Amino acid sequence: MNWQRALQLTALTALVGLASLAGNAAPSALVQISPVQSRLFTHTLRAYGTVAFASQAAHLLSARCESVVQQVLVVPGEKVRKGQLLLRLSASPAEQLQVEQAKIDLRFAQNEWQRQSDLRQRQLATNAQVQSAAQNLAKAKALLQSLEQRQQSLQGGAIRAPIAGVITAVPVQAGNTVAAGQSFLTINPASARVVALGVEPQDLAEVHPGAKVVLRSLEDRGRSWSAKVQQVLAQVDPNTRLAGVIVPLPADAQALPGTLLSGEITLAQQQSLAIPDSAVLREHGRSYCFVDAHGIAQKRWIETGWQEGKWIEVRHGLHAGEAVVSLGNYELQEGMSLRLEGKS
Repeated sequence: MNWQRALQLTALTALVGLASLAGNAAPSALVQISPVQSRLFTHTLRAYGTVAFASQAAHLLSARCESVVQQVLVVPGEKVRKGQLLLRLSASPAEQLQVEQAKIDLRFAQNEWQRQSDLRQRQLATNAQVQSAAQNLAKAKALLQSLEQRQQSLQGGAIRAPIAGVITAVPVQAGNTVAAGQSFLTINPASARVVALGVEPQDLAEVHPGAKVVLRSLEDRGRSWSAKVQQVLAQVDPNTRLAGVIVPLPADAQALPGTLLSGEITLAQQQSLAIPDSAVLREHGRSYCFVDAHGIAQKRWIETGWQEGKWIEVRHGLHAGEAVVSLGNYELQEGMSLRLEGKS
């Protein structure tokens, strides 16, 4: 029995020894690591805006004389071809009366000049009187010519489209009297469209003319167009409380005026070190990660910057060529051995 007892004690001692060795072994973790990379980060600003016709390209039609609208043949939003009849005008009664009065004044001036010339031949008038009558005759002719040219600007009353485009405004209707120089119709080239993106005032200083913009349809996310900032408006819309950034829409973009688009404005680009966002952990408001230091987890405090997709810029704390733990890091502690997935 003694030898059996001794054998049991020996086996028990061996088991305790193995358990002690297992308890003293360094803990390890199964992880994935990713190298620190150099990537080009693009800092963008997202904004939203509505497509509109470019006001600079608008053709405002007006007449040189006061006119009466006889007939309106188009409506706002209608596409028209070059030379298409848009509306009919006629000179106003007041304008016609001025022409008739100018004709009367011209006949009177001609008669007076003729009379003074006859008197001068009979030495009953002076040269100065004849010259004065000639000057009045010249003025009367010039006035009548000017009035007639103003009426001729009506082109016989048929106003036609000077370009192919879209009617954007018809502020008159049949029977209206339109003052000389007053616009009675606006037409825009169909391709001359812009997007007025709304930007928070505090972000406006970062946006500059010429900056790249990617415009996207909110109705069809697959449709996008490349464009550039044309103008940055230094004022805030009282309704939206946003500042305006004007972006011309490419001619081939299929977006009607009034369509809502999103725009990603490129503010800056910078080549920086980057790691996957899954590698970044936070503690007390600070960022850190675990670095693979020859198979041992090393905790490293880092300063992060921009994030683009699944990558985060690292401004301080890491160096090119190092590797960080990107998966399996939540239960990791500094000094633990790292076991890489796919390796025994």
